Amino acid sequence: MNSSFQGAVLFMYAVMMFLITSCERKTVHHDAEKSISILLPDANGKEYQILGRASEVKATVVVFLMTDCPIANAMLPDLNDMAARYGAQGISFYGIFAGEQPDKILDHIKHYQITFPCLLDDECLVAKLCGATRVPEAAIFDSDGMPIYCGRIDDRAVKTGRMKPYPAERNLADALDALLKNRKLPPAKQVTAGCYLPLD
Repeated sequence: MNSSFQGAVLFMYAVMMFLITSCERKTVHHDAEKSISILLPDANGKEYQILGRASEVKATVVVFLMTDCPIANAMLPDLNDMAARYGAQGISFYGIFAGEQPDKILDHIKHYQITFPCLLDDECLVAKLCGATRVPEAAIFDSDGMPIYCGRIDDRAVKTGRMKPYPAERNLADALDALLKNRKLPPAKQVTAGCYLPLD
């Protein structure tokens, strides 16, 4: 882990501890061994524990989405493929929506045939834990719920309103491949085009 990302992780841990102690809804939990657990609902109200499942998963991927973000929507077929491929290797995949109505999310899931669970996080707890600011952005959390990657999915979005037909760099997949091979994760690259998350 390079020094800049290590510093960012320490800062996020401080933010995380603030969220844990101040969150009234108790959706974030912290145990004595510094394992992080987050409980979020899907659009039907079913709750998922997405972090802190050390005995069940190798890692967890969260992808920040919006129903009206064309860049994110263009990536959904690839995200479905990645969820299936890496899910078979012990990595959980979730989509995260903030500030959107459940009915709209359900219609979106049906229209784009999204195969991984899509959850509601109106308080942007997960984004604040990992430092995500834009859609589409992805984060990887280790089995203890600590962020180890936060950045773009691939490089197809050149700028807002312009996308390459195919990516030359598949950054999220490269990071997951390195994780599964017990290698150092490549540095995350920033999302340079997309919508901003409602963090305020």
